[in-house]
Amino acid sequence: MTTQTLAPGPSVRRMRLLAPAPRRRYLVPAVLAGVFVVTEGLAQALTPFIRNDDWPFLLPPNTHGVLPVSYYDKSEGRWLNTVWWTLVGQHGTVTTAAMTYALAYVVLVAGMWRVLHLSGIRPRPAVDALLGATLYASAVWVQLLYWPGTLTASVIVGAVAIWLLPWAARSRRRLALWLLAAEAAAVLTYPPVGVVLLVFTVLLLREAPWRRVLAVLATWLGAFALGVFIAYSLNWLLNGHFRLQLASWRHPNPLTSFEALVTNVGRWFSAVGDLWAAQWWLALVALAGIALGWRRATVRHRLERLLLTFAVALGLDAVQTLVTGVVTEPRGQLWTWSLAVLPAALLLLDHRERTTDQPEQTIDERDRAEQPAPRLGPAARAGTALLAVLAVGGVLAWRGDIGEHQAVRQQYEKIATAATGNRAGADSSLVIVYQDPDLSPTRSGQIMASTLMMAVQQEQGGAIPRRCSPTECFEVAARLAIHPATGTVVPLGQADGRDLVAVVVPVPPRWL
Repeated sequence: MTTQTLAPGPSVRRMRLLAPAPRRRYLVPAVLAGVFVVTEGLAQALTPFIRNDDWPFLLPPNTHGVLPVSYYDKSEGRWLNTVWWTLVGQHGTVTTAAMTYALAYVVLVAGMWRVLHLSGIRPRPAVDALLGATLYASAVWVQLLYWPGTLTASVIVGAVAIWLLPWAARSRRRLALWLLAAEAAAVLTYPPVGVVLLVFTVLLLREAPWRRVLAVLATWLGAFALGVFIAYSLNWLLNGHFRLQLASWRHPNPLTSFEALVTNVGRWFSAVGDLWAAQWWLALVALAGIALGWRRATVRHRLERLLLTFAVALGLDAVQTLVTGVVTEPRGQLWTWSLAVLPAALLLLDHRERTTDQPEQTIDERDRAEQPAPRLGPAARAGTALLAVLAVGGVLAWRGDIGEHQAVRQQYEKIATAATGNRAGADSSLVIVYQDPDLSPTRSGQIMASTLMMAVQQEQGGAIPRRCSPTECFEVAARLAIHPATGTVVPLGQADGRDLVAVVVPVPPRWL
């Protein structure tokens, strides 16, 4: 890892990076490898659960029963995701996609950790390891693991950008260009990643003058507008409309009247309530970290800048909902984890006075001499405790979330295997899909039906199975009514010289 010294100058704020410290060289890969295994990230990477709307970015073009990726260009402006699918996604497998996503996420977290070090937050190795584990185990980010085909491009954008950030921060011009490129790329892949990049940019500025912080925020907002303009322009050039055609399931409500404004205001406040109701413990940790940090002048100056950054992110989210009526789901609010982690991390800057007459040393010099760091002050000890709460809560959230998805994946894989008889090709069973008519129209029902269809498609290595016809559905329902213990695979005789089998979609899990 590296650290920095700041050389004051009349015009340009510059950063000098020092060589890695011997004792810290292996800390980052060791911690990230350990937390990757402990959080069950390895299970999701090797045997991934894939959400239904991620399949377009994993399958070849014109696959029957799957939306084309151009749909997401029109409705969400994810043009760089389409580029990734064209070059990589359609040529790989679900496993290679999940492994690429996992690797990119590890690199992204390592970059965040590096920025914390460069901003002056670098405690003793044990606490530093806790800090790295907390950065990785985001209880919010875990909810995005199930779209590796779609979101790998956004994580790669974030990883590249975060590693280039210290270089860009050495001059105002480079930082402005970096903001424009990184945020525009984030908008064209997955906009919430851009908010995380902004937060770590402001963190790296330390106690920079307010005019510089405001200039960064203004540039970032301009870069967001640039990304939206690029997406709109590409839609205009290739699809004939200078806008996004928002999907109906998002319930758009354009701001065309006062009544629409009232509705959208209500939607936004309801979404904010749902966000913090789902993440109440993050809010408590964040409030504790902010309250403790506000009492220390050095921490308070940084907190003020970070809190303004979070306010900008929240304000932009509000404007989006007021104008379009579309709300961001809690899993898209990636900045909420930083709101809890960074105030606690800033408390680690609190050190007690040295008890000897040793000259002050840089962190790297102290590491090379293998001399102990100054003892933690009371605020730093409190920050360590808050990080421990976040690390434990985050790891449990990852294990719980991945565990639930893995249980469903295994259940559906067994159904698909039983239906196909482990045979692929012309001699395999002809599989159709049956679902309870009360569940079929619901969003959760449609998601799980698609998930089972894809499990069958993967198992038999062929086309996606179709839903049952009215006659076939009636026959399946009748058999289930007569023999409730029939299970999830119902044989229906012969069709076109092949065994006709119906698979029954289980009731959607409560966590969906």
